[in-house]
Amino acid sequence: MAENIKYEHALDKKVEISYDSLPNSKFEDVNLGGATFSNVNLKDSNFDDVNMSDAQFNNIAMKDAKFSDVYMVGTKFLGVNLSDARFGCSIMNNIEFKNPDLKNSTFLYCDMTNVEINNCKIDGMKINGIDIAKLIEQMEKED
Repeated sequence: MAENIKYEHALDKKVEISYDSLPNSKFEDVNLGGATFSNVNLKDSNFDDVNMSDAQFNNIAMKDAKFSDVYMVGTKFLGVNLSDARFGCSIMNNIEFKNPDLKNSTFLYCDMTNVEINNCKIDGMKINGIDIAKLIEQMEKED
């Protein structure tokens, strides 16, 4: 005879899982707000329709990670290595880049309306094939 099991949602239930292996597990409609994940392997995991507002990521390896249709307004990237990263069809309004290393980067088909560049090393920087450092140097001589 089948037993009728009733599951109740516990709002303040605390679960601790340590030194366990849960590969290929599926979590659906689960509230993990305020959870802490330390030394966790999430390689090849998928996150769909997840609210990670105010989440903190420290010492994380995300090599070859893919982000699509992600809302990251107000997000801070500090000490992040984005080498070989690709950004396409992304809205990046009111972005501040402070002390980044953008060597050998390429910007294609970008709307850079009202972009301001200050106190930056621009040796070899070209816009539409024009060497900007030389252009500025020439303009300064003319003034």
